[in-house]
Amino acid sequence: MRLGYLLLLLVLMPASAIAADEGIPVQSELVQSACGSCHASDDDGHMTRISYQRKTPEGWQLTLKRMIRTNGLNLTPDQARAIVRYLSDHHGLAPEEARPYFYRAEKRPQLENIEEGELKETCVRCHMAARFFTQRRTEEEWDLLKGMHIGYFPVIEFQTFRGASPLAGDAPAENTGSEWRADRVLETLKADYPLETPEWKRYKAKGMGRGIAGRWLLKTHQPGEGPASGVVTFAKEGDDYTYSAEILLADGSRHQREGKGVLYGGYSWRGRSNGDGLGELREVLMLSDDGSKLEGRMFSGTYGELGLDATLVRLGEDPRIAAVWPRSAKVGGGTASVTITGANFTDDIVTDDLDFGQGVSVTGISARTATTLTVALEVSDDALSGYRDVALGPTQAVDAFAVYDRVDYVKVLPDEALARVGGGAVAKQFARFEAAAFHRGPDDEPLTEDDVDLGTVQPEWSVEEYYIRHEDDDIEYVGTIDQKGFFTPAIDGPNMDRELNANNFGDVWVVASYRPEGVSETLRGRSRLVVTIPIYVYWELFP
Repeated sequence: MRLGYLLLLLVLMPASAIAADEGIPVQSELVQSACGSCHASDDDGHMTRISYQRKTPEGWQLTLKRMIRTNGLNLTPDQARAIVRYLSDHHGLAPEEARPYFYRAEKRPQLENIEEGELKETCVRCHMAARFFTQRRTEEEWDLLKGMHIGYFPVIEFQTFRGASPLAGDAPAENTGSEWRADRVLETLKADYPLETPEWKRYKAKGMGRGIAGRWLLKTHQPGEGPASGVVTFAKEGDDYTYSAEILLADGSRHQREGKGVLYGGYSWRGRSNGDGLGELREVLMLSDDGSKLEGRMFSGTYGELGLDATLVRLGEDPRIAAVWPRSAKVGGGTASVTITGANFTDDIVTDDLDFGQGVSVTGISARTATTLTVALEVSDDALSGYRDVALGPTQAVDAFAVYDRVDYVKVLPDEALARVGGGAVAKQFARFEAAAFHRGPDDEPLTEDDVDLGTVQPEWSVEEYYIRHEDDDIEYVGTIDQKGFFTPAIDGPNMDRELNANNFGDVWVVASYRPEGVSETLRGRSRLVVTIPIYVYWELFP
């Protein structure tokens, strides 16, 4: 009775009861017809609940999934996509509001720095902070969010909302409104994340921009391999975009890709693409304010854990450099052959057009295409160790190349990682590592901020015990790593071969062993890997 009454109150509250002077009119006939049976409209087109919130595409998608799952909303996939697109375009966030929390859409591993306090105890126990920091609501809507939580999850009243812990023996606070911890948190959210903001007003005044049709230079990096680049051509097809691309990988192979997606709000790309080499990928990118650059992440895996950072730069007619590979050469190492990747390279480019900085001479161009130049370099014996900017005519790639006298250490990236056992009840969460060589840098001290990244190397990979308790045996059970740095966790579920029939979780070191050419000493780097239990309830995966 309590839940039914609450839901009826939340859904059927007339728009005039919210705030007559606030709200965003809904002008989509599809949204009005699909949602109007529960969300009433006033004479100005304001719909209850919908007109008084702004969210990211992912936020509106979660709302729509909840309506389908719990309220019986019946939509075709095309209708659902159209509704999310309309709400994201007209009831979304301004770029300035979305950018600080874009990592959530990117599925980017992120340790949120949330100060200890009532917000963390009330909301972050269950959600990433980015989930509610990417919402904008009227004061009444923030209050209704509290009611929705209590309606769906009544136990939350005593778990977090009142601020008392019955399990700890605390006496619960009386239900006197502001005495609840949740009410104090809501006052903060109302003040910091209102429906109307200066950022939103500036964005709406400017409009959605000119779009992304045209040619772009893609720059990314394959973990364990090296840089990848290519020319991407976007074409507008109705409200969506399609694109085609030729991608050059670090091993020199070229692959065709085809993709499609949506540019929500004129700045926030969500797409999918496929092709040999990089496989099928989801894409989440944000357009810069000046419209010249798209930055974000391309990823795969059930949890989006296997990803590539990506940057796309809008192309004109001038040559543009994406990367130089290999990205370093040794002093006194003789002639080095490197490949410059990019776009708009012409047949009339000569060695004098290229500049690799102090102590490095370009002695020849052995091969060329519109997107690659293979050049011969001579590094003088008195060349200084450190980064070099690489220039091609008016184009300059900052810190694109490095000179070194020796490799001082190798570093395993990422510094620490998380994997999840699975394969039985739920999907596994994989982890991928790479090793990079480093020079000690200008301060002549290794492991400091000015160290020079010499590029990806191919080490020997292994796993060692991360000792937490006596007779730790995690390396026998957590999974395996291949010689590409790809970690595959073990199957989930109790293991009868382990002490106490434990699951196959544990902590290990992922170790890279690498011996630079001409050096007798083997260099080692390592990264901590936590292999933990599955996520058995992951709402964002399911409709």
